[in-house]
Amino acid sequence: MIFRLKKIDKLISTSFIGPAVLSYFIATFVLIMQFLWKYIDEILGKGLSILEMLELIFYYAVTLIPMAVPITVLISSVMVYGDMAEKYELSSMKSAGVSLIRLMMPGVMIACFIGLFSLIASNFLKPASLLQFNKRFISIRKQKSTLAIEQGIFNNAFNETIIRVNKIDRDKRGINDVLIYDHTPNDKSLMRLTSSKSGKMYTAQEGRFFVMELDTGVNYQEGEKKLSLGSSKSEIPFTRMYFDKWTVAFDMNVFSGEEGLLNFNRDREQMMNSLQLLRSVDSFSTVIKDNNEKTANRLALLFSGGKADTVDSTRDYARKYDPSAISGSRPEDSTIIKARNLKLKATLSQNDQNLTKKERLFLQKQIKDTEINTSTIVASASIKKVVKQKDSIDFKKEKYFVNAIDSVDFRDVVIRSISDLSRDRDELLTLNSTNTDFTSQYNKYLLRLNQQYSWATVCILFLFIGAPLGSIIRKGGYGYPLLVAILFYMMFIISTIYGEKLVKTDAMGGIQAAWVSCMMLFPWAVILTYMALRDMGLNTSAIIDMTSRWIPERIKNRFSKQKD
Repeated sequence: MIFRLKKIDKLISTSFIGPAVLSYFIATFVLIMQFLWKYIDEILGKGLSILEMLELIFYYAVTLIPMAVPITVLISSVMVYGDMAEKYELSSMKSAGVSLIRLMMPGVMIACFIGLFSLIASNFLKPASLLQFNKRFISIRKQKSTLAIEQGIFNNAFNETIIRVNKIDRDKRGINDVLIYDHTPNDKSLMRLTSSKSGKMYTAQEGRFFVMELDTGVNYQEGEKKLSLGSSKSEIPFTRMYFDKWTVAFDMNVFSGEEGLLNFNRDREQMMNSLQLLRSVDSFSTVIKDNNEKTANRLALLFSGGKADTVDSTRDYARKYDPSAISGSRPEDSTIIKARNLKLKATLSQNDQNLTKKERLFLQKQIKDTEINTSTIVASASIKKVVKQKDSIDFKKEKYFVNAIDSVDFRDVVIRSISDLSRDRDELLTLNSTNTDFTSQYNKYLLRLNQQYSWATVCILFLFIGAPLGSIIRKGGYGYPLLVAILFYMMFIISTIYGEKLVKTDAMGGIQAAWVSCMMLFPWAVILTYMALRDMGLNTSAIIDMTSRWIPERIKNRFSKQKD
């Protein structure tokens, strides 16, 4: 029996080779066509050789391995087990006492190896090939300037400068009807437009600069808004300048080297392996945690919120061991500071065993503060301005400190308070904005890290979908099985794209978005495997019968009573 099982394993394993290879090339071809449809206008007719195009396609095809291997497992498993079911080989094996799960074991092993290959490709092959693909594509755009400027298209290849050329001559140098929108100012609402009837374009200094020499045109510029004299209305200065010759040069460094590559490809996480992604995620989480702590501490100082108990306990220690440290009402000389330091040291040495950890830390900090640069402390204390208080004030009745300030210093105190609060508000807003950006980047890197493992897991799930599906439909070949397999692959692609969109809009975390495809496919794998083990067909009665088995009896009885 063991020998027979080994023969069965060999039979099933060898049956996977042909459909798997063919399915992989079909899936890769379809995904490559997506690339060609996207960049066909920028590649064809621009003087590229066949070898350059094949090189680009090859590197792009390698980046598609993690996306192409799942459908390879799905299609090949449906075809292999569907062909065996169509020839009644599965029925013969089941009658001999071999279960479907045992027959699926060779496929499971193959799916695990393919998933491992997908993981290796995601970590090593995809980052390296994507880097080479971008370098080749950038190199082509640098050598052929017409790849950067397309006829009749608004092009943003030079970051915040938008260029539109209505017509390009056959020599690829002459240009006509040119529009250049400059969005480099901080205020993007200001218009800076250059319009020209004709000109020429070329590269200079061995491709370092892309130059456009424009003839006969107009330059429009809007200045920054400012208030008009004697009026509350704002004015926007507008300048119109006519020219006969206008030369515009663009730095081609955005298309060359590592810096240019990172500017061109903003999805830098796609070119990292798991270790690099883990380090980046850890760095982002550390920065986010530090910013949250800074925000919490600043809010605690402003509103006496979450750190109120710590602040109050510190004040208690100060009143108990060093009352002069919190008075702040008069400047001190070095003799007083030294005396205070000796008193603190004596208190620490005499009561070291009875002090709590917080009290001991407080005393040590006070001693350290008084020992560091005594002259600086005295100098800073001597130049402090003492705020005057009202002579007759009852502190028991007054609720706010501001009511105790003398009218002479009241205005200065209010202005200083407003300035400090404005500064604190700006710092908090900056921290919040920084944290938002870092959180978005954190989720993107976390998505990429988890996608490597979720796509490998999908290969195993597709085996538990394809093998039972093939045994149920009992059809081999590339007809019906291929159609059914594509439906499940579309589910995988749509859920993956949907998760990426949710991460970009900060509506979902990176981990949930990466595993949403597995969560959607897992129930189908369980249901189809259950149906295949029970020899159910894909019909309405079988599905209703399977669903009724999972419904508790008391719910069935309740529905039956309602019908009666």
